[in-house]
Amino acid sequence: MRITSERVQRAIAEAALTTFCTRGYGAATLEEIGAQVGLTRGAVLHHFHSKAGLLGVVVDPCRQALAQLLITTHVNDSPIASQRRQLLTRYADLFLAHRGALRLLANDVSARAQLGLDDQWLVPPEPLVNLLVGSGAPDVHRIRVLAAIGALVQPVIGACGDLDTARTRAELIDGAVAVLQAPRARAPRMRPETATASEVGAAPMAKAAGQ
Repeated sequence: MRITSERVQRAIAEAALTTFCTRGYGAATLEEIGAQVGLTRGAVLHHFHSKAGLLGVVVDPCRQALAQLLITTHVNDSPIASQRRQLLTRYADLFLAHRGALRLLANDVSARAQLGLDDQWLVPPEPLVNLLVGSGAPDVHRIRVLAAIGALVQPVIGACGDLDTARTRAELIDGAVAVLQAPRARAPRMRPETATASEVGAAPMAKAAGQ
């Protein structure tokens, strides 16, 4: 059966992602990538003109999916809880679908440098923050968005257990939702009216030391 060019390119891209993640983008070679699918370096270059071009093919679907999610999501300016959960669920599914590219971008400085990305590339963009807490939300709520997205990303890039089961996926989403929820009002701390025993004992010692 004749193998189509599209299938060969897909096999090369999958081998490249695996090699970039295990060896690092800077150390990986086209010879290593080709060997995984029975091709020479020249054959890899026939389909992809450079290692940098191959990197783009590997990570672009993840970056495009993230951008598309922002474009196609519409919620109230002050989203209700169900809308926030729905958006976090969509983000979780996207991260899981593109986990290899996400791990590469998160862990490989040389790959990010090649793509022109700085260390802030994963910070949630302003439109996402607005979608989750509203455009007029105070800073404390916006900080919780960063924490919630981190709760989704870290288990994925850290390969924490089997994330393909329904239970672990639900736990991943529940964790992010819990982080984003407004905290309960905290009771103010009561300031003691008298010094503690340790403070009383410390005073003579400080005096003796000349403090």
